[in-house]
Amino acid sequence: MPPKLKESITFVMNVGIVQPGTQSNLQLLDKEKFILKHIIQKKIFLRPKDEMGVILMGSDSSTSDSITGLDNAQELCNMQIGNWNLIKSIEKLQPTNQICSWMDAIYAAVEYIKHECVDKCERKIILLSSFTEEENVVDVFQAEDIIEILNSEAISLIAIGERALHDIDEDSQTPSEALLMNVLQQINGQYLTFDHAMSDVRFYKRPSTKPLLWRCLMELGELCIPIAGISKMPSEVKLPEMVLMGKTSTSNTPDKEVPIKNVVQWMDNNKTIHTEEDIIRGYVYGGKAIPVSDEAKKAMTPKNNEKSYKIHGFTKRENIPMEYWLSDGSYVIIPANEAASAPFYSLVQAMVNKNVVAIVEKIYRANTEANMVALFPSVDIENEPWCLIEIGLPFERDYGAIAQKPLKGVMNQLSQEQDNAIDDLLKSLELPDAVDDDTISSSEKYLPGYMPDPGTQHMWDVLTVRALNPDKPLPPIADDLLNLLEQPEFIKAKCKPVTERIKNLFFLEKKKPLRKRKTQEDDNKQSDANDDAPMTFKEEQRDTGNNDVDDISDLCSFNFDDIADI
Repeated sequence: MPPKLKESITFVMNVGIVQPGTQSNLQLLDKEKFILKHIIQKKIFLRPKDEMGVILMGSDSSTSDSITGLDNAQELCNMQIGNWNLIKSIEKLQPTNQICSWMDAIYAAVEYIKHECVDKCERKIILLSSFTEEENVVDVFQAEDIIEILNSEAISLIAIGERALHDIDEDSQTPSEALLMNVLQQINGQYLTFDHAMSDVRFYKRPSTKPLLWRCLMELGELCIPIAGISKMPSEVKLPEMVLMGKTSTSNTPDKEVPIKNVVQWMDNNKTIHTEEDIIRGYVYGGKAIPVSDEAKKAMTPKNNEKSYKIHGFTKRENIPMEYWLSDGSYVIIPANEAASAPFYSLVQAMVNKNVVAIVEKIYRANTEANMVALFPSVDIENEPWCLIEIGLPFERDYGAIAQKPLKGVMNQLSQEQDNAIDDLLKSLELPDAVDDDTISSSEKYLPGYMPDPGTQHMWDVLTVRALNPDKPLPPIADDLLNLLEQPEFIKAKCKPVTERIKNLFFLEKKKPLRKRKTQEDDNKQSDANDDAPMTFKEEQRDTGNNDVDDISDLCSFNFDDIADI
């Protein structure tokens, strides 16, 4: 698979006005700055090779050698990779009273791209404006001409405006909006509102990548079915590693910051330094060092294992409870080609009918250790094809048994009213899944893979603040990140009356942890002993013996409900 082309994005932002006699919109400019700033930040962190340029609609610059050839639509900078100086330049922009239409700005942006984008890349224009040009200005331009110039340079267009034009019929659109939507429809462009775009660019999401298929033959007795595996949980994008910097002062470069490198040294107990060639790695067992050379290590690895996917048998689904699921992700298994579809889906249907899962021996790569996995049939998910879900299973050494406290006796102590209250609480906490429910948008954030990681997001925010304002204190975690972990308001409203019922039905006594309570009792006994009058040696012995008996009786009358307090 060839590497993904780098992107060259040209931002066309409106800093002026689109109608004569109007005032510049400072609020609109702030929204544009917010969007540009966060897109550039993402590029710096996640795609540092992508390039960006900025065209200013309504520019009041008097530069005569502008690339665009227009006085009111000029470039802010040359095409460049994302950097903090570019963000600072955008933050300093001020509104003007110069008139410029987005149609003129598109032509200016195309000239800019032709001049700046010389390498093979994916070209994009992100157009930000209010799209309120007067009809006599719009009539000068033809949609076909704009479409032709964009297609000739293989440029895609993303427009961001104030109104949700997809929900408005054409008669209610301004002439400028109608022309824009006509162009976007013909070139498969995108249109977003400012609110949607600001919400979308706020959080860092994984860059979209084409999944890499894992292909193999699934062996079922004498039958071999070509399959392909797709990882549902790809590896997480790693946060940047810290680079240690130090200042050095020499005659040539005073106070220059240089990276500090860690130098590995091997030292024995006598502090003697050895070279890597003299080192033999090994293990220590039974107080004896067991050396393992590189040759021995190679001999320890499997040599005859071939890549395979062999079904050993089938078992009832209830025999593989969730506590046995090992892997942190899962593979989706699908037929590798059209010819394999019939036997593959016949197997899936049979597993559904029998309510069984398959136990499979999987060797991911030749000469590697085998793993055991379970295949669960999946046929009930809407808009997704039938498939098998692969989840890893533990070996004996990987599984730690969980001792569960029997709950039957506890459940028998509940009254019918208490039991019903708990059921009502669970129902009130259920997230809606109906399409026509008004609250579905609030519950969507809990879908797997939907919610951004607040910790990672805060890390990016902190790095951004430190890069732009190195002398200012770091900010606290942002409110919109804290809100990600807040319970939806409609859930709070639903469960509030139920929780009030539970408070009245259940009387919970706060107990101290067992160890702390025992320690406090011992301290009290010691305090009482100190308050008593002095005793003879025999009396002291006799009292000590009685205390031992009391301790034993305390152990015999141990309350097993206290286990929950440990």
